[in-house]
Parts: sequence; structure tokens; C-alpha cells
Amino acid sequence: MSRRWLIDNQGLFFMAPAMILFVVFVLYPIFYIFNASLYDWDGVNEAVFIGLQNYIEMFTDDRSFALSIRNSLYWTFLTIFPQMFLGFILAHTLTSGIPLQNVFRIIFFMPAIVSPVVLGIIWQRIYAPFGGLLADVGLETGARFLIQPYLADPKIAIFSTIFVNVWQWTGFSMLMYVAGLQGLPGEVLSAAEVDGAGALQRIVYIVLPLLRHVHLTLILLGVIGALQTFALVYMLTKGGPNHATEMLPTYIFQKAFTLQSMGYASAVAVVLLLIALGASIFQVRALGSRFTIGG
Repeated sequence: MSRRWLIDNQGLFFMAPAMILFVVFVLYPIFYIFNASLYDWDGVNEAVFIGLQNYIEMFTDDRSFALSIRNSLYWTFLTIFPQMFLGFILAHTLTSGIPLQNVFRIIFFMPAIVSPVVLGIIWQRIYAPFGGLLADVGLETGARFLIQPYLADPKIAIFSTIFVNVWQWTGFSMLMYVAGLQGLPGEVLSAAEVDGAGALQRIVYIVLPLLRHVHLTLILLGVIGALQTFALVYMLTKGGPNHATEMLPTYIFQKAFTLQSMGYASAVAVVLLLIALGASIFQVRALGSRFTIGG
């Protein structure tokens, strides 16, 4: 009986290592963080159970949390679609047979493989209102509108940070579209050209619909990336000024390790997990059935 049971359930033994890792590194941390969110705890002293008080305060009396949600929405819509638009234009140009197109692909993709810490330091120098690259260009050319406190003005700091993110990841979108364009059926494009379709008509009515799987992939990755953005924002502004560029991950870090409010930070982390899970399920349910080439 034991031998028969082993034979019938041998698949469980192959699944066991992955399931153990999943439980230890995914399920257990989720339950631990949720449990911690129900306490008033500084991470060192004894925790005091307060139930849902952290969540009530978060949604009713926490301006910084509201700003981080607003900034996450800004980040999602103002990074994903510009990156996709610019990435497609670059990809279409760099698959048209121009000289040195492979070299240009490498150049445009390079920011995506550079550490966000390094990029943050570089763009701090570029944005600096005194001695920064943009300020110096403004002084030399008379374009004084370039001399701005890009990272110190609460009105424009989030958009200045978003611009850096778009610059960094447009090359990744380009690479995805290059792969998609190279996989398109050439006979379809040739038939459209023979039928008299212009270049713009071929792009709008044939190329873009056939690249739907790339669009959906970039949207899904973009939403997930927006919800876990930390390093670039932290290096540029640390969430300031006055929480104007605060994102959920930076807010969690500040609450947990700067203000030593581990219980409250755990509650924010639970909300972030639920938002990410809900966004992923929505995209898969709403768009997943059409996640095929030309489907």
C-alpha cells in the first residue's frame, strides 16, 4: 500500500520544494505582516494590540497616505503610456533598416540596466538649480525657464521624478516592441502594401493590433513597477518635499525605519499588497483572454 501510494502521489514530491519555498517566503511573510498591522509596535518593544485602528487612521486621517495613492496614480498613467508611445516610435524607426540601428538600440536600452541609485545621483546633478546641467544651459542660452527647483517645488517634483522614470524605461519598451515587430508576419504587411495601404494606415490598422500582446505585457509590468517604485524616488527626493513625491514603498520605509512605526507600516504594506493583487487580477480577467498574437 505504501509503495502504491508513493507511485500514485509522486507528483507531490516534485512539487514539494517549490511549495515549501512558497510557504516560507510568500505565505508566511504575508500572514506575519497582516498580524503586525493589528498592533501598535515600534519593532523593538512589546507590541500592543489595537485591532483595525491603523487602517482606520490610514483612510481617515493620513494625508501622506492619500498623497502616496495620488502619486501612484500619476506614476501609473504618466509613465506607462508615454513609455509605450516613445518605445514604439523608436522600435519602428530602429527596425526600418537605418544605418547603425543595432548600436542605437543598445544606446537607448542602456538606462534600463543602470542602477536606479546611480541614475538618481546623475539626475540630481542635472536638476540642481545652481550648477546643474539644465540651469547652466538656461544661463548660457537665455532660456531661463530651465532654471527651476525641479525636485524642491512640491508642484513639479513628482512630474520631474516621473520624467526620469520615463527616460529610464523607454528603452525597455522599445526592446519589447522590436521583438514584436520582428515577429510580425511579413506576408500580411506586404499584402496591405499591395492593396494600397499607406505607411500610417499599416501601422494603425495592422501593426498595432498585431502587437496587442506586447501592449498588454507592458501595461501589466508597468502597473506592477509603479506600485513597487522605491530606489529612484528615494535617491531623488526621499519622498519630499512635504511628501509631494511620496510613493507607497517609500512611505512604508519611512514609517517603519525612520519613524519606527512598524505596525502602521505593516498596515500600509497590506494595502499595497491588496492593490497590487487587485490590479493584477483585473488585468488578467479583463485582458487576459485576448493575450495572444493577433487574437
